[in-house]
Amino acid sequence: MPRKIGIIGCGNMGEAILRALAGKSRMITVGDADPVKLKKIQKKYRIKAQGDNKTVAAGSSIIILAVKPYDIDKALFEISGLKLKSKLILSIAAGITTAHIEGILKTAVPVIRAMPNMPAIAGAGITAICPGRYAKASHMKSAKGLLSAIGDCLVIEEGLIDAVTAISGSGPAYIFYLVECMIEAAKELGLAEADARRLAVKTALGSARVLDSTGEPAESLIAKVASKGGTTEAALNIFASRGLKDIIKEAIGSAHSRAKELSRG
Repeated sequence: MPRKIGIIGCGNMGEAILRALAGKSRMITVGDADPVKLKKIQKKYRIKAQGDNKTVAAGSSIIILAVKPYDIDKALFEISGLKLKSKLILSIAAGITTAHIEGILKTAVPVIRAMPNMPAIAGAGITAICPGRYAKASHMKSAKGLLSAIGDCLVIEEGLIDAVTAISGSGPAYIFYLVECMIEAAKELGLAEADARRLAVKTALGSARVLDSTGEPAESLIAKVASKGGTTEAALNIFASRGLKDIIKEAIGSAHSRAKELSRG
């Protein structure tokens, strides 16, 4: 990883990317408005850190914009006077389109938009990426190489990014909610909280691994667990009778609609 990387914004996702990359390269500079956070980051990862975003961007060939969406315009205006055509802008700011970024920078700078998700903090995320107007195949290759450090990477059309947000961006919360329900049910059945948590978490983790490793449809795997007249079928019948599938689809549809409302482009 010989290219110099600048990370502007070091919240949860910015630090997740930094953590994954810091072990592979020391050619990283981080910029953040919080001097206390910068000091901690510099000490923890032994990389350069400073509060001037323009300096961070000027010294980097790949600029990762990891600021909150409401801070994105300020960060872009700070770096807009630089010569950016030879650099790559990789934005993980939710709801901010490549056209919006290109419009503020007012130059033919390669921009790639990315939607990572929360499991990236454990190196188990999935990130969807889409190219802006000036991004080439080489830029996409660079972005995929960087983001593979925090999990899988998927290339999509930017028009589908709101759907990705509703599925993988918000998705971890859906899984956490299901696990929380399982833990509460287990406790009501008499299991100790620590045992309930361990059973629910390991079941969720193991089931996801089976789905991923076998490539089998979820429907066929459900059939392998649910025997006729058995305990699993009894639970699944409740899900079906209460319309759980429709509830989940409606919830994801609501998340998708909200993502479109929040999009800026």
